[in-house]
Amino acid sequence: MKAISLFRKTSHQESGFYALFLTNRIQMLYYMIVMPSALVQPYMLLAIVAMGIASQFCLYMLSKWFATPYSAQGYKGFEKLFGKTGIKMLALASLPFLLFKISFISISYAAIMQQFVFPSMDREWHIVFPFILSCYFALFGMENMIRFVTVVFIGTIGIFFLYIPFFLVQSNSIHELYPLIPIGPEPFSWKSLLLVFSSFSGPEFLIAISYWLNPQQKMLKYLTIANTISVVEYLLISIAALLFYGSKYLPTIKYPNLEMGRYLQSPIFERVDIILISAYMFSVLYSIALFLLMIYGASRFLGKTKTSTTRIGLIFSSCAAMAVTLPISIWFWEPGLEQAFWLDLQMWAGSASYLLVPLLVWIAIKRKARKTL
Repeated sequence: MKAISLFRKTSHQESGFYALFLTNRIQMLYYMIVMPSALVQPYMLLAIVAMGIASQFCLYMLSKWFATPYSAQGYKGFEKLFGKTGIKMLALASLPFLLFKISFISISYAAIMQQFVFPSMDREWHIVFPFILSCYFALFGMENMIRFVTVVFIGTIGIFFLYIPFFLVQSNSIHELYPLIPIGPEPFSWKSLLLVFSSFSGPEFLIAISYWLNPQQKMLKYLTIANTISVVEYLLISIAALLFYGSKYLPTIKYPNLEMGRYLQSPIFERVDIILISAYMFSVLYSIALFLLMIYGASRFLGKTKTSTTRIGLIFSSCAAMAVTLPISIWFWEPGLEQAFWLDLQMWAGSASYLLVPLLVWIAIKRKARKTL
């Protein structure tokens, strides 16, 4: 096929808002649907605030990378900081995380689509069609994908406003949010804390696309705003679920937010929950397309980086990701196992990458600064 420049850069304007939109939308993926069923006690809402503060610490380390001249140099910046061997090791280590993240998101949303929208269609078709659309989006290149996040943000940020009616129900009582102070010897489950912290993960992958974000000293401001918006969204949605279901009934609901959508009434649309799922899928398609470009870029680091990017190379990377996702869905994603194993695995993987990747880069920057003195 004809060679194209999937990773070209033609724009040099300030793009802090792109980083803000990317950070917020990546943080608000699958977890915003399942988190309320894990935070079933009112005092557990404090975990969102606490892990939001921990997320801010990770974003602070991430901002140190954006403030260095290396982040604006693309591959050359990584080579100066880690060396050629280090780049290959990092690219090789990132591939399993990216593949698993794509697989987890794709299968999780495919299960939602099968349950709420097209129950008679096999789950695998709900994986194949979004993959094809995401691959099509990715063919527009990294620069266009980053710009497109503005449309994704505007089109999906209004979702949580739909939950405002649940705060206005006359039967709601402030007593539903008691106790605000935990009672008992185990105030928080460590797994709940891990779930919340991993829900804020994803911004660490911005390191791989910092070249197109035109790094700047003020990037911490935009990352902080995005993190704050995510905390507010998680809090509002979780409080709405607590008020609607109550602490005793909430743990029995697998997808509280989507089930709540069935109770929303509209004079135009009969099934508002389908509108919610479609809006969720909008973010999913975009995220998968972005991760597919990252996989293709990481695979090029393992080979000859000087060769031109091609559509066939990106399509091959997309097929490889789908070849990993489909077997997991067919043979290993069994009822009950997705919560007992795959969700736990994603919690550990997301938490580890969110903590270790910014920390590794921050340490590398410090060591490089000492050598140059």
